[in-house]
Amino acid sequence: MNVYPPFFKMGDFVSCSYERFPFLFDLYDEEEEPTYITHHGIVVYVDNDHHDYLDEYIYEVLCLDGIKRLFLQSELKKVHAH
Repeated sequence: MNVYPPFFKMGDFVSCSYERFPFLFDLYDEEEEPTYITHHGIVVYVDNDHHDYLDEYIYEVLCLDGIKRLFLQSELKKVHAH
């Protein structure tokens, strides 16, 4: 297995969503379509250990609402200034 370096770095401004793993949400009404919240924030920690069972890196993001959340690399997108 090839281990690649983390794509995101500390200080990157990112958009994040748990949409990849919908079972992490509390779904109160199973008949409604779930709505996924997109968070925005700054990467404050990069777990530099590649987790083979996930085949991804884990990032801690300080979101704009002041809460730190953990995301997988595939759940993040870098936000570029226009």
